[in-house]
Amino acid sequence: MIPAGLLSGALLCLPAVVMALSLLVVGSRCVRGYRQRRRERIAAPVRGVLLHLLCADEDEQSGLLHRLAEIDKRTWTALEPTLTALLGKVAGTARTALVRLCELRGAAVAAVADLSSRSAARRGRAAQVLGQLCHRPAAQALCRLLADRDPEVRLAAARALGRCGGPAAVPYLLESLHGARTVSPDVVTGALVFLGPEAQRGVVAGLEHPQPLVRAVAIEVLGTTGAVSQTPGITRALGEDPAVEVRIKAARALGGLGMPDGLEPLLAAVGPGRPVALRIVGAGALGRLGAAAATPRLAELLGDPDPHVAATAARALLRLGPAGRAALRTAADERPGGPAAAQARAALAESEVGGARHDVRVEVTL
Repeated sequence: MIPAGLLSGALLCLPAVVMALSLLVVGSRCVRGYRQRRRERIAAPVRGVLLHLLCADEDEQSGLLHRLAEIDKRTWTALEPTLTALLGKVAGTARTALVRLCELRGAAVAAVADLSSRSAARRGRAAQVLGQLCHRPAAQALCRLLADRDPEVRLAAARALGRCGGPAAVPYLLESLHGARTVSPDVVTGALVFLGPEAQRGVVAGLEHPQPLVRAVAIEVLGTTGAVSQTPGITRALGEDPAVEVRIKAARALGGLGMPDGLEPLLAAVGPGRPVALRIVGAGALGRLGAAAATPRLAELLGDPDPHVAATAARALLRLGPAGRAALRTAADERPGGPAAAQARAALAESEVGGARHDVRVEVTL
């Protein structure tokens, strides 16, 4: 047992500890606020010039660029947060001007040097800057940061590689999905999608990777980027891959790609004995595929013992157009008291409510 004196002493000290922590939090907020106001005050004289640069024509831009490039280091440091925020929001000639300004100030060179800093915050900040500048010469160094000891640095490096990595970065991004130091699958997927068609060959190689997560991400990227030429490989994964998560990703991808080759594998995926999650995704994919030939199989699923499978099949039938709606009406009329009829009526009612809302929006707009 804890002695009564020790317990009472601890209780007496508790208010003091709470007060000290509160003061520490308030103090840190005050310091951050002071630094923010100080940066804004220092950057104020040139912030207007920076904004003018974004909308200036080519003749004006040259003079504005040199004016901003020659400001002192203290002012540049205060202006950098605004510049970084703008880089993520503008495009076209405005973005080109901002990138040129950063090049004149040596921002890319400094960021590359900071990638090897002992400070995780500086490494992460450097990766973010290089990504925003699309500085492709830094791609190899950013690939090494995918194994950084700090998880936030790894995330920043993966996002940056999505902008400046190129095809050579694809294997590194896929390998970062497993091991002792990993990167979030969502971040890797986003980076690979952002790389676009030039990354497709490396992503396709991921379909044969021994790690299920890598195969799943590769399939998701191919489906998201509309790689219809890879339908056969995705179809094979749906039918043969031992990992359920990979097969689920494959079913979803086939529905999105919309190729006729996906019909038979998806019909097989919703069959009895398959994992419930796969059957749900497969039913939804059949609806997105838009093949009227899937109507009989989806109509059968309206009476499925799993209500999630049945509800997904009902919504999928709505997406098949007149043939699907006719199947729903038939199911609703044949056995009014059965589960299939209930699912069919619910889907039709949902469709009618949605149509009524659309009509109201159109009427209000007119």
